[in-house]
Amino acid sequence: MISMGRRQVLGGALGCVGALALEGQARADAVDDALKEMTQARAGVKTLLAPFTQKRAIGLLATEVESAGEMTLVLPDRLRWELKPPDAVTYWVTPEGFGYATPKGGGATGASAAGRFGAVLGDLLILLGGDLAKLRSRYDIAIPSRKDGLTLSAKPRAPEVAKLVTRLELSAGPELWSVKRVVIEEPGGDRSEITFGQVQRDAKVDPARMKPPRP
Repeated sequence: MISMGRRQVLGGALGCVGALALEGQARADAVDDALKEMTQARAGVKTLLAPFTQKRAIGLLATEVESAGEMTLVLPDRLRWELKPPDAVTYWVTPEGFGYATPKGGGATGASAAGRFGAVLGDLLILLGGDLAKLRSRYDIAIPSRKDGLTLSAKPRAPEVAKLVTRLELSAGPELWSVKRVVIEEPGGDRSEITFGQVQRDAKVDPARMKPPRP
């Protein structure tokens, strides 16, 4: 027979397990609710344009580099990321692949040739304006804040992704379709924090601007 003391200990342990399970379910429900809200808010968005400042901290060198640029996102699957001088480089993420251009030249690679790095760039596009539910198979997603909009944190579950990025974070505005800030943390302590200015929704975009250089 189980003594009263053991019954109390067992009951307490089961109670803790039950409380943890309920807490985990509550967190999962909060994530589900937030992703549904963001999906609904983004449903009618065609384009997003915004200036940004990008601060990149290089862990090994203990230095910080600041850049300015402009994001152009044409949904569902085209991103143009332009860094102004002195960086003077533009990146593209498209269904056809990934490209870049500098004053001295440029190039492009197909989606398959870009490999694991290409997958992370595609995830960034989704984070900025795509269907966030698509990230759930590769990331553990949490909602650390609902203040003045929403903050979403994504930590890689897939080992191949974790080799390139340790955490992605998105802060959305009250409308939930706009972006205020993105943080990208990488192995080794490197960290990029991107703060966006006023976001234009559904502005007309010249299709030629969204085409990377030919491979």
